[in-house]
Amino acid sequence: MAQAVSNNFKKDRKLNRRYRLTIQDVDENREPINTVAVIENPFTLRFSINRNIFEQINHGDFEILNLAPKTYNRLFYDYFTINRYFGDQDGTREVGNSFKSRIVILEAGYYGMEMSVVFIGDMWSCYTERRGTETITKIHAIVGLRATSITSDISFSSTTRNKVLMYLADDMHLKLKLYDVEDKEITRPVVINGKSFANIQKYSDDTAFIDNEEIKVLAYNKAFDGDVALINDESGLLGVPNRENGILSVNMIFEPRLSVGQIIEIQSRIAPMFNGQYKIYGLKHEGIISEAEAGKVVTNIQMLVGSQLYGRFGIVKAQQ
Repeated sequence: MAQAVSNNFKKDRKLNRRYRLTIQDVDENREPINTVAVIENPFTLRFSINRNIFEQINHGDFEILNLAPKTYNRLFYDYFTINRYFGDQDGTREVGNSFKSRIVILEAGYYGMEMSVVFIGDMWSCYTERRGTETITKIHAIVGLRATSITSDISFSSTTRNKVLMYLADDMHLKLKLYDVEDKEITRPVVINGKSFANIQKYSDDTAFIDNEEIKVLAYNKAFDGDVALINDESGLLGVPNRENGILSVNMIFEPRLSVGQIIEIQSRIAPMFNGQYKIYGLKHEGIISEAEAGKVVTNIQMLVGSQLYGRFGIVKAQQ
């Protein structure tokens, strides 16, 4: 079982939320072509983000209030438009300069603290509507939208499992993180054909998932250390942990530093029967960051109960 963890952030003051929403056009190698917009406080941002190991496609929804017409015209995006072009900085569209994809990056935190990357995904759509006296720009983004559609076609006379995984991740133009993954020699000929991510799942024994532009290969009985270790009343635990169908769900004050796959320790005074160490299987962030409108942001953490009961998790570090 993992060693006891300490609360390395209980002195942090979670006051005055801040964010930075960056929208970029990228080429087929995921390299930036053009920064479409960078939106920060004091613009009001409402958002809902889902990141989960068990879901191949995760998503984020964002609403920004009262952007300038030049900005929201530049942001407009319809995934099903045949001819998609990236705009220059004055909002015009340059015919002939088509781009491959548009990504959305949300960084968030609190004043006095370094911001963390909360979400990276492909933009699916962006449009602006009028609601009363406000203009609301809505963005829908999906994680792994393009990556999971990529196919690979190659053969090896002999290789290793990790080399296959690295080749496939490179084909998808995503970073690969292997956590304590045993490399195995494959002496027979290997033919890779079809969806790259499906083959990654095959050669990782279904332990791979995509999270924020990274493919992580992490065994079910392994977890990694994160920036936030202890979740208790002092660090922002809200209400009572809820157990249903083998899933333990915990709400806390917005914590952008958490990562899917990391280990945390829950300490609840109200429901001590759920106290223990868990691996995070899912994260949801939902709420509002605004200097003009009152509101809150809640982080929901999902964990499997069985792992806590039997102490199965070992702590590992990324091999690359």
